[in-house]
Amino acid sequence: MGFIASIRPIRGVVLLVLCLALWGCGLVNPRPPRAVIEGAIAQTLTQTQTILYRELAPAAGAAGLAQVSGIRIRDHHWTSLDNQPVVEVVGTYHLKGGGLTSSQRRQVRAFDIYLQRGSTQADWRLLAPSIDDVSASPQWIPLPIRQPPSPKESPAKSPKDPA
Repeated sequence: MGFIASIRPIRGVVLLVLCLALWGCGLVNPRPPRAVIEGAIAQTLTQTQTILYRELAPAAGAAGLAQVSGIRIRDHHWTSLDNQPVVEVVGTYHLKGGGLTSSQRRQVRAFDIYLQRGSTQADWRLLAPSIDDVSASPQWIPLPIRQPPSPKESPAKSPKDPA
């Protein structure tokens, strides 16, 4: 009987270590996939650029928009906004294209985004602040993240008709 009583504390420690290991591996609170983070940053950048182009240069088309590249994730951690669990992702990125000068392309830009898990494991939403009143705290609006089609998903060319 004394042997079984001495195993209980060891079993509890092993269970605690297992739970911490699962949490550390991201099985309990997983990190969003890199493609989701890239899509969220690109979407935020595109929205901002579209607003600026609309205001400053109405004749400029969307072809002149810069694109996100060189994303480095410095930190991610789970927190809560409006009593909802979210992942705060912090890092840096570079821009390319869009008529940028070489010094603008070399410039390191910081990002701090909030992502909320959707109904499935692969479904994530970008949380964007919406401030109606300057003195009020922001309301967080979940936005679906638009993913650019991968080369594998692009439509295949149809074979030429012999007729």
